Amino acid sequence: MSVPGVPRPLRVLAGGMHVVAGVLLLVIAVLTVADVLSRTLRDTSILGTAEISAQLLVAVAFLGLASAELHGRHVTVGLLTDRLGPKGSAVAAGIRTVVLVLVGAVLLWGLVQVLISSVDRGETTNGILRLATWPAKTTLLLSFALFFVVAIGRSVAEWKVTR
Repeated sequence: MSVPGVPRPLRVLAGGMHVVAGVLLLVIAVLTVADVLSRTLRDTSILGTAEISAQLLVAVAFLGLASAELHGRHVTVGLLTDRLGPKGSAVAAGIRTVVLVLVGAVLLWGLVQVLISSVDRGETTNGILRLATWPAKTTLLLSFALFFVVAIGRSVAEWKVTR
């Protein structure tokens, strides 16, 4: 599928992250079913199921962001923008691009700081397994970075078409 403003390698990466999110959701489901069966049949839980599921859920929630943006599957409100003419649409696309760059820069800077802090402090979950939190924070950072690159690419392409 050709998406204006988004190079093929980024489309492939977004699609791959989307697939990984789906596989991880399946892993969470299997782990949860196994835990329920274990509690029912053996009267004991699988150690760390809630902790592992919580960490994987972060990845599931955010790995699909770029793919959703790429295919226009995010919720949009066209109440105002649908009524704009070509010039108004171009201005709206330009404003959207500027806002995306600013919000993306601030959010990504903040996520980098949180990730660095997490690694420096050796941050872990509070559960029995004491899992490191940096993998989930790295997933957040990479997911948002790709989302913003895709969103900005689409927004610039939209601006070029409408002006």
